[in-house]
Amino acid sequence: MAALSLNRAAVLTWAFLVCASIATGLLIEGKSLSPAAVVSLILLIAVLKARMIVLHYMELKHAPLSWRLAFELWVVAAASLILGIWLFTGSAANCIAS
Repeated sequence: MAALSLNRAAVLTWAFLVCASIATGLLIEGKSLSPAAVVSLILLIAVLKARMIVLHYMELKHAPLSWRLAFELWVVAAASLILGIWLFTGSAANCIAS
């Protein structure tokens, strides 16, 4: 019975990753949102995908709390740094102008 639930969790995680990848493609092709909103949403999707992969496929969800907390903080810090650099260095303005 435990093997069945493990397989179900893996399939649900895989399905989420597929849907998130499709959503990313649709966001890139869509013209209704501003470039800054699209970049922010794509980065959020990337963070969620990274969390799912590391927590479920690399089984960090069973690791000690300190390891999991370090990973969670790293993901948030990396995404914030990337988005901050993109927004505040003028890259966002260049994207909107072109």
